[in-house]
Amino acid sequence: MGPYLSSPIRDKKTNQSENTRAKVASCEMQGWRNTMEDAKLVNLNLSETAMIFGVFDGHGGKEVAEFVSRHFCQELVSNRAYQNRNYEQALKDTFLRMDELLKTQDGLKEVIRIAKDLPDNYPVQADPSMLVAGCTSVVSLLVNNTLYVANAGDSRCILCRDGKAIELSQDHKPDLPQERDRIIKAGGIVEDGRVMGNLNLSRSIGDLEYKKNSSIPQKDQMISAYPDVRIEEIGRGDQFLVLACDGVWDMLTSQECADFVGQRIKNKPLNSVAEDVLDRCLAPDIASSGGLGCDNTTIVIVELKH
Repeated sequence: MGPYLSSPIRDKKTNQSENTRAKVASCEMQGWRNTMEDAKLVNLNLSETAMIFGVFDGHGGKEVAEFVSRHFCQELVSNRAYQNRNYEQALKDTFLRMDELLKTQDGLKEVIRIAKDLPDNYPVQADPSMLVAGCTSVVSLLVNNTLYVANAGDSRCILCRDGKAIELSQDHKPDLPQERDRIIKAGGIVEDGRVMGNLNLSRSIGDLEYKKNSSIPQKDQMISAYPDVRIEEIGRGDQFLVLACDGVWDMLTSQECADFVGQRIKNKPLNSVAEDVLDRCLAPDIASSGGLGCDNTTIVIVELKH
């Protein structure tokens, strides 16, 4: 069966929380995959004025996605640009900072513990050869009424505005002209839509074996952790945000997802809506799916209060 199980794991890890400004539900499901490699981030109290949400889609292991979800908030708020209220730059810095942390002795030890499900204080050797995993990352930072969306990879964030899906991130695929140009300049190739014939995405955190060209900056490596950042002012017509991994977007267009959530959000608990989306995105069988609907799925829905 390769990377897939003989039957899907439909059990879901679902959470719901809210404050005066938003109601949030997150849901994660392993599905047909042998292992669960996604992680998510929900923090309604980053500061008095800020909330943050994220989805991290791991590949090659769960450890980098989990590592990023653990450390992102602390690194963001301690960033000088963040303290100077330059939130766009702070997000860019923090994405790159994740790669820096992964290379440290403590970072290497932590990802090894995560990969092996060991306690936080369990003694391990910091072995760089063990770090082969990576993760795509999409993060939404809401400060007062200004939304900053940072993305590296093919996880996606949409905003539903008066029923219309507004895409706030671009999927980073190797065939995009600007991505292909960077990959080639860094010494890589794109073969069958994959970097070096292997990775089918062009930006991620981790994947350090693709980031070894010492003659160019980290953001210009063939696989880059450097995010694109979109800024959007939130108004009364804005209903909800959806952040999700490509396991969702492979099955639903942005507008289909907005319609699906929008039709249910008024009549069902938000956590049930999140679970419904993941059920909708699960293939009934592998044989006829062509691989679609067989991935891990993770979603965060943020219902905006006005």
